[in-house]
Amino acid sequence: MADASGVTGTGPAFGWLELPDGARLRTAHWPASGEVRGTFVVLTGRAEFIEKYEETARTLLMRGFEVFAMDWRNQGLSTRPSPNPQRHHVEDFAALAGDLERFVAEVVAPRARGPLVLLAHSMGGLVATLHAARHPERFRAAILSAPMHDINLRGFPAWLARFLADAACALGFGARYAFGQGDYDPREAAFDGNVITGDPRRYAVFHDAYRDRPELRVGGVSFAWLRAAFRASDAVRTTEPLDRVRYPALLLSAPGDQVVDSAAQRAVAKRWPSCELVEYAQARHEVLMECDAIRDRVWADIDAFLVRHSL
Repeated sequence: MADASGVTGTGPAFGWLELPDGARLRTAHWPASGEVRGTFVVLTGRAEFIEKYEETARTLLMRGFEVFAMDWRNQGLSTRPSPNPQRHHVEDFAALAGDLERFVAEVVAPRARGPLVLLAHSMGGLVATLHAARHPERFRAAILSAPMHDINLRGFPAWLARFLADAACALGFGARYAFGQGDYDPREAAFDGNVITGDPRRYAVFHDAYRDRPELRVGGVSFAWLRAAFRASDAVRTTEPLDRVRYPALLLSAPGDQVVDSAAQRAVAKRWPSCELVEYAQARHEVLMECDAIRDRVWADIDAFLVRHSL
């Protein structure tokens, strides 16, 4: 297997985590060889899957870290109870934070080597922030890539979006697609005009997998997912006790992000002690999967952060 940067390898060892409610989460472990600096827990974004982070995992392996990852429930190959498996439905992001804690406690911690470090992207970054407020000493450090501390509504009134999500759920339509949402459209594979990354090879990793493995596909979100996301993002910006978090964070932000709201990231960074915010003016949403000129700067900042915190 070769990733977008040409790194080759045999891939991770996959497994399953059985949850008390009957759900199953697919897990992955990339073991490091030689002297190990620590263990990374990698959290994907919405609609993503473990394999998309192969390049990121191997970049960490080359730096001497073990790597674990998982598929969130309702995406990847983890449990999807909805009659339409493409509809992304979540009732409460606190449940995802609970899944993360079980994953760390039952899968990662028994096999971890050295200190635990979190690397989370987009939706995973929102869940990571919720988890940090509840478990302020679980990790040694966290790296948040364009965390979904609020959704970029691109000019649509935030109050109206929240009202519509609440109203739809109150009327019993929570499990239905929100307005403008639907199953994955293969036309999204076109690189031109995308708001995700400026690198065509890395952009193709996601859509090529969706083409070749339809079981990985996730479409749009339900009204309940939208309501849950609004509630969670409001909480991390205002009420979650982030002042209790005892470990440092590096927040990687794209000021022109069209997927999540970078202003919300700045608000959260002010509430999280020892949170460093670094902005990449030319980056799109996926700073870890941008073109090499941006990605190299991102990894230089990550390397410096790790050294500053003795990792």
